[in-house]
Order: sequence, then structure tokens, then C-alpha cells
Amino acid sequence: MRRAIVQELGQLPRRMGGMTGVLIYAFAMLALGILLPWYLSFDFLDAMVLLAYACLPALLVAPVVAESFAGDRERAQVPATLEERRQLMSAKVAAGALYGWSSALLAMIMGLTTVNLSFTRWILPPALLAIDLALMSMAVSVSAASISVSISVKARSAKHAKRTLRQGFLLLLVLVVYYSRFMPVEWKRYVTVPGALSGLTEFIFVISVALLGLSGGLLNLALTRAEDTEIRLNL
Repeated sequence: MRRAIVQELGQLPRRMGGMTGVLIYAFAMLALGILLPWYLSFDFLDAMVLLAYACLPALLVAPVVAESFAGDRERAQVPATLEERRQLMSAKVAAGALYGWSSALLAMIMGLTTVNLSFTRWILPPALLAIDLALMSMAVSVSAASISVSISVKARSAKHAKRTLRQGFLLLLVLVVYYSRFMPVEWKRYVTVPGALSGLTEFIFVISVALLGLSGGLLNLALTRAEDTEIRLNL
């Protein structure tokens, strides 16, 4: 399993779009890790800004995982046995989740370093908040990878899978805009992120558990859909 994950991680540059995709990724890390924190200065340490950084895997993971399942080369290299397919699927999801999680952590560490270089002494978020952000980022990474595999496993091509995932993201963005601008005040009271650290920890824990539970269900669904496809092909 570990070897399969390492092999999948080695395929990341190609699935990111080759040299062009890697350069775009590097520029994004530069912007998120240096330029934006330098512009925000001390405001970068706000819990909501850091929470937004923890959700970065939602943007990064989906295209890579979709390519790893629905790409032309990947479709031509399907393992023969069901057990091997399960292991390969788990390795692809793990590699995609690690990519998203490490990218989010890297962006936050770069941002914290950039901000602190402009102060005479280091100012770091509380340890509990750091743990919360790491947990939230991991849960978002795993859920994004699971959603991607559940869609990509039956997609006609990586292009179709990515288009479906983009549409889902746009729908989520519309819901966020609706929440921030048009949702009644009475409703906002039930979905507002707590400001106190203890309340934020509880909020992140609940969201993370829900996302991980959703991820498990989606992975089982993806396995079932893959098995159904194999049975039909055999018939």
C-alpha cells in the first residue's frame, strides 16, 4: 500500500498538467504564502483567514484525483483483480489527500513566516488553533478526494469529471454567497462560525467528523460503482 501511494505521488506532476501545471501551482503558493500574507500583515493571523487557508484542498485535490481515475493512461492500466483495484483506489485517494493537505499546511506555514518576518518578535496562533486547522485541512482533503473519486470512477473522461466537479464547486460558491448576503439573520445564528477558540474547536471537530464520515460513504459508493462496471464488462 505504501509503495502504491509513493508511486501515485510520483505521478502528481503529470496529473497537475505537466510543467505548466507545476509552474501555476508554484505561483499560487507564492501568492498565497508570501504576497497575500504580506499584504494582510497582522490580519493574516485572523482565525477566519486561516480557516479559509485550511479549505484550500477543496480547490487543489479534485482535478488531480479526477485525472488519476479518468485519465486516458489510467483507464488503460486497470488492475486485473478486485483486491488490487481496491488498493489502487485507496492509494490514489490517499495521494490526492496528502497533496491537498500538505499544500494547505505549506501555504499556512509560508504565510505565518512572511507575517512574522515583519515583526520584532514571532507571533504564532495558539497551539489548539493550529491543531484545529490541521484537522480541518485533513478532513477537507479527504472529502475532496472522495467526492472526486465517486464522480470520476464512472466518468467518460477526465474532462467530463473535471467539468462536473467545477459545476459542483460553483454551486457551493453560490450557496456561500447566498449565506453571506441574503440569508435571514435568524438562520445565520445557527450556521455562524463561533468566535471563541473553544467554540471554534467544537465547530471544526463536528465539521471534520461529518466530512470524514461522508468520505467513507463516498469511497464505498465508488468501490460499488467500480465493481458494477467490472461485472457488466465480464458479462
